[in-house]
Amino acid sequence: MIDPYFSKYSFGFRKERSAHDAIKQAEKYIEEGYKTIVDCDLKNYFDMVNHQKLMVYLREFIQDEIVLKLIWSFLRSGIMEQDVFIQSYKGTPQGGVISPLLANIYLNQLDRELEKRGHRFVRYADDFCIYVKTPRAGERVLVSVTTFLEKKLKLTVNTDKSKVTTPGSAKFLGFTIWKTMGKSEAVHIRRLNKNSAND
Repeated sequence: MIDPYFSKYSFGFRKERSAHDAIKQAEKYIEEGYKTIVDCDLKNYFDMVNHQKLMVYLREFIQDEIVLKLIWSFLRSGIMEQDVFIQSYKGTPQGGVISPLLANIYLNQLDRELEKRGHRFVRYADDFCIYVKTPRAGERVLVSVTTFLEKKLKLTVNTDKSKVTTPGSAKFLGFTIWKTMGKSEAVHIRRLNKNSAND
């Protein structure tokens, strides 16, 4: 059972965890004063998972060689495109029953790195935000996390979409969360319409 080894700040593809829970955690950070958000976008994540690195990491949880060989065969199964077989060299097969789990396991390495650095974050599948107190800190975090993702995990960060932003401008799982100050201090959550959420 791998799930108990996952971070408590990871909410996607997990039993008794939901997008609603992820939003509640983000809301808590903003209430605590972490009002700068590092919004990091992974480009084509599910197509970019490195097979060799994933298998090395899986060995920390699975010792059964038969299971590991089955997973390797699944990853390398390839696809048929117009009657032509195309070998898979990276990524998790689309529609595969264990693809979400494998993708979650791979990004558990990111979660543990963020925890080690003491960052406050929320992740739902390949969607994640890091919460800091100042824009200057946010810029430093964006650079360092981008380096970790690209050098250590061999993933591609979409620099056009990744940014340091404010709660009212950030879009996470189709919501924006912001805090009003003064006598009516409160945290507000707004669901974006479908078109806005996909911008």
